[in-house]
Amino acid sequence: MRDGQATGPALRPIAPNDLSRHLAVRNKLLRCIPKPELAVLQSMGTDVELKPRQVLHHWRLPMEYVYFLGSGLVSVSAKVEAGRFVEAWLVGSEGMIGSPCILAPDDPMPPHRRVVQVGGTALRIPVVAFLAALDELVVLRELILRYVNLVLFQTSQVGACNSLHSVKQRLARWLLVAANATDTSELPITHAVLAQLIGIRRASVSECLETFEQDGIIRNARAAISLVDRAQLEHLACSCSGLIQREYDRQIGRRLRG
Repeated sequence: MRDGQATGPALRPIAPNDLSRHLAVRNKLLRCIPKPELAVLQSMGTDVELKPRQVLHHWRLPMEYVYFLGSGLVSVSAKVEAGRFVEAWLVGSEGMIGSPCILAPDDPMPPHRRVVQVGGTALRIPVVAFLAALDELVVLRELILRYVNLVLFQTSQVGACNSLHSVKQRLARWLLVAANATDTSELPITHAVLAQLIGIRRASVSECLETFEQDGIIRNARAAISLVDRAQLEHLACSCSGLIQREYDRQIGRRLRG
């Protein structure tokens, strides 16, 4: 256990099952690169299963792997005090885990902690091999730099949101961003985890979600939240979720459409 967080079970490799069909279709970054570049990544990576609460990277420890998520949801959290972390940004099938390796490859102790919140799968690649390959994979390199730029925007937007907007707006924003990142309206997440990630009281989360359910916006179940009316949720949320999504579309989404 580190920083009060159990590491959970070790990542389990998945038997080969046409990796390109699974991850190239699901991970939006991998969908944007040419097949020869994808083949290089496949040759150096391993398809792994992600378990809820699995710590992919501990705060201030060396980062050994990058991950391209095919499914699931990972929170990247900043340490605010001993044993307490608050989410800085989310990563789903639209992105990757490993931005510090791109910006500062020689930093032995990158900040933030990365924890799986919704189980799924990912292509795991050793950092050393990935950085070496970027010299040759020119399309991927440009795309990754765009994605890192997007991460910087998302973190600044979330910081501004947390400073100025109400709990209800922030919670609605989180649900929308998480749903976009996972490409689903079913989020297997508890009230306690939401409170921890957003940095608010659990009672406040439960109160807001109860109001959302009464208004027919979501459906609450044990350890799960289902989005029923996204349009109404977008109306309740602040503008931050829309700004984040529009920036993603500007940086990366147009390549998917192209």
